[in-house]
Amino acid sequence: MEDVVALTVARLKEGNPPWKDVSEIDALSQLDLKKSGTTRTPALYVFLVGETPGPDVRGSGAYLQSLTATVGVVIVDTSRNGKPIDLQPLRQALRKRLFGWSGSDAFEPYWLGGGRLLTIESGRASWLDNFVTEYTEDQNAYGP
Repeated sequence: MEDVVALTVARLKEGNPPWKDVSEIDALSQLDLKKSGTTRTPALYVFLVGETPGPDVRGSGAYLQSLTATVGVVIVDTSRNGKPIDLQPLRQALRKRLFGWSGSDAFEPYWLGGGRLLTIESGRASWLDNFVTEYTEDQNAYGP
């Protein structure tokens, strides 16, 4: 199975995006803005928020399950020339890249999950947007 986070990072790095950096993190707890060394903003941080398995669809024998995966993208930006931070253009560009996109036939296209403001401090703000996909796991793919 392909790595949905790695596929997402690659997609966000394509072309000439409005953000300067895209990185993968393991968990939201790793995002300590004071110590992250992020000097090039706007920046994006991508991580797997979680997965939720559905019930077995075969009913007997080897398991076949659909899983819903949520991928979080944190937008970090700073104030420039004393102007207020406006995250909306970055959020719209992010949606344009990911909403309805799938990096692999193994995953359903992303649909929108929830979003929320994470921090505002010292001329810096961060926002979390979630994107949701679904894929199937077959116990037979793992051997006997």
